[in-house]
Amino acid sequence: MKLLCWNIRGFGNLGRRRQLIDYIRQEDIDIVGLQETVRQDFSIQELQGLSRHPFA
Repeated sequence: MKLLCWNIRGFGNLGRRRQLIDYIRQEDIDIVGLQETVRQDFSIQELQGLSRHPFA
């Protein structure tokens, strides 16, 4: 099982989000913890789009 904790300020930036998605898929990460996002809310579609694994 692989866990990724990332301080991802700038998650709203498409390039930064693409970087995260590529890394998650490349390393086959199972659990992702995002911190310091500055975002107040996320759509379920945004979160589901991060990985091939289901979001819970």
